Amino acid sequence: MWHSDSLGVIRTPKEITVNGVTHPRQIFRKWSKAELAELGITPARVEIPDQRYHNTGAETMTLVDGETVLSYATTDRDVDQLKVGMKAKAKDIASSTLAKSDWMQHREAEGGTAMSADWKTYRANVRVKSNIKESEVDALADLDAVKAYDEAGGVGGDWPNDPDYVEPVEEEE
Repeated sequence: MWHSDSLGVIRTPKEITVNGVTHPRQIFRKWSKAELAELGITPARVEIPDQRYHNTGAETMTLVDGETVLSYATTDRDVDQLKVGMKAKAKDIASSTLAKSDWMQHREAEGGTAMSADWKTYRANVRVKSNIKESEVDALADLDAVKAYDEAGGVGGDWPNDPDYVEPVEEEE
């Protein structure tokens, strides 16, 4: 990506006209940075804030060491709203996890084969883990705590394995 004050942001190589001279798109690959700079063209990059935690605003362009940097003004997302979403995700994970074995519970309730104790314990552990995750999220005080929690696995990490789970074996080379 490149930038020119007269042409704006050039996202892909294309034919351009500068000072009445038309240049083929290949200049972006074959010319040096110095040659492009003579035409007023600098390499450009975009610094995108992590939109999980920040709202983006106005775009600004700054020339830094011969490179145009496009960045965005940001405001932090509302921590309470982030926490609502995180708790909903924990509930969704628990619900979809339990849904895979609901048929066993229904079968038992209708007088069929009883669910094994291992599966009952597992299902209880999933509910407990969901409650723990929600309590952990409730305890997050600010955006930095939310980020740290997410980096440590967040609501998606460390759920119990079902009784039939088999640890994958890594193949030797």
